[in-house]
Amino acid sequence: MNIRWSQQKGMSLMEVLIAMSISLVVTASMIALMSNSLGSTARIVNMTKLSDDLRTTMQMMTRDVRRSNYNANSMFCYANTNCRSAVDATVAGDITINGGNDCFTFLMDRDHDGDSTENDAGGFRRVISSGVGVIEMWTGNAAPDCSVAAGTAGWVQITNPEIMDIFVFSVDDDLSYNQVVLDDSFGNILTEKVRKIRMNMRGRLVVDNTIVRRIEDVISVRNDLLF
Repeated sequence: MNIRWSQQKGMSLMEVLIAMSISLVVTASMIALMSNSLGSTARIVNMTKLSDDLRTTMQMMTRDVRRSNYNANSMFCYANTNCRSAVDATVAGDITINGGNDCFTFLMDRDHDGDSTENDAGGFRRVISSGVGVIEMWTGNAAPDCSVAAGTAGWVQITNPEIMDIFVFSVDDDLSYNQVVLDDSFGNILTEKVRKIRMNMRGRLVVDNTIVRRIEDVISVRNDLLF
């Protein structure tokens, strides 16, 4: 077989450069697509993590708020106009919300002996720790003080400042209302306060403050306040 060498030609320099350029464009597009996909996945994971952490924090507060101001002697107050004089000294009062609406405290008859004033109080607040907003829970023995510095003995962090920044936290009882439960012909009137505590919390990731989540809950306190 005779080979005609004059017909065996390779690619020109221009063709090689064009092929390389096309390959580079395709490769760069694939890398950008993969990077964007991985970035979106990581962002979704971080958003989910932030939402879960906020929800867990809210559940911890909701659990205590729902049971707040329980007193074993409260049952004696129902339809009893002498409740204030007979039991009031040992019945916990209302939930106390500080002026900034970022801290609230309450009492609870934890040992069920009918005296709430001798038991440890509860409370939650938002403070700034190293420039990051943190939710703290009161675990001390004395009455909680909302004005003391972050990390003061008795206050324990329930959010991680290395991961999450709580930049909004507010509490109010604007949805609470009073209703008459006893109004007899003898002029005896007994009123109860149906307490509803609304909590609003917003957090963002420390490593990426563009990832923000908000959670709000309205808690019906099981122990209505009679007066």
